[in-house]
Amino acid sequence: MIVPPHDLPGYQAAIASAAYFVLPEPGTLQLQGEDRLAFLQRQTTNDIDKLAPGRSLLSVLVSPMARILDVFRLLIEGETLLILTLPGHAEETARYLKSRIFFRDKVSLSDQSSEWAHIDLDGPAAAGVLKKFEIHAPGNLDEVTGNQRLRAIAQRGLMGIGYRLLAPAQSLPEILAGLNAAGAEALSPESQHILRVEAGLPAVGAELVGEYTPLETGLDYAVAGNKGCYTGQEVIARQITYDKITQRLVGLQLKSPAQPGGRLWAEGKPVGTLTSTAVSPRLGPLALAIVRRPHNQPGTWLSLGQSEDEASQPALVTQFPLAAPDPFPHI
Repeated sequence: MIVPPHDLPGYQAAIASAAYFVLPEPGTLQLQGEDRLAFLQRQTTNDIDKLAPGRSLLSVLVSPMARILDVFRLLIEGETLLILTLPGHAEETARYLKSRIFFRDKVSLSDQSSEWAHIDLDGPAAAGVLKKFEIHAPGNLDEVTGNQRLRAIAQRGLMGIGYRLLAPAQSLPEILAGLNAAGAEALSPESQHILRVEAGLPAVGAELVGEYTPLETGLDYAVAGNKGCYTGQEVIARQITYDKITQRLVGLQLKSPAQPGGRLWAEGKPVGTLTSTAVSPRLGPLALAIVRRPHNQPGTWLSLGQSEDEASQPALVTQFPLAAPDPFPHI
């Protein structure tokens, strides 16, 4: 059953005006010491030398086999480096990074997650909402603007460009009141999930997990191909140099609702797995999936089922964002 938009709090506002979502279990780590940049350069996929005041950088922490451990945005705060982790990952990431500190490294790491709130602001009127806080909306994905109580970081959002708002935790009630007064609506978790799938954005616990590499989940922009040595670099370099990215995150349009974990088939062989599913009030049943090539090209028809004999539901590989007309008018 397709849920009407009016039963999905914030869904229509995100499409037509502005909506916000308070991230659960936000992660904020603080890295200090004169070797802080050099230390992170050895650990993550992006080029830390690109960081500068007023800018941000998305980078991925990977295992030696280049599997995703965390995806975080980095900010310079005076002599401190703020690490905004995936929700619920701060403690584990802090423990991992501390285990990578050598005795000669002049760095210290602390978990400041309880002191910060993370809010995602999306929608065509989001920039106007920020003006109510006397903040000029960042125009670039790596730009940061703000004031002492609130910072706005441009990011890939639910409706194109969106903003991650970083605020002191004690200011959260005041910030939310200001967002409401400026005309933004709160997104329910269900609404946020549907919009995320529509936008084709990977998420913690679904696509951003230890089964996949950054390049397989569409995080190419967070990987510096010409960067020197870091943990997992050899595997990622082979994927790039020798065309070894054999599977990719894709969007799917489905005939009927499905569950994550469903298997995709083509030519009698399993070719992929559903990672996120949703029923959109605009677009019907949708999914994100990791699919092997050459079956991950837009316009490719696949079959969904737990086995080849059960693979009866059609699934169409679709370009992001998932907003194509109904492909099943006669099925």
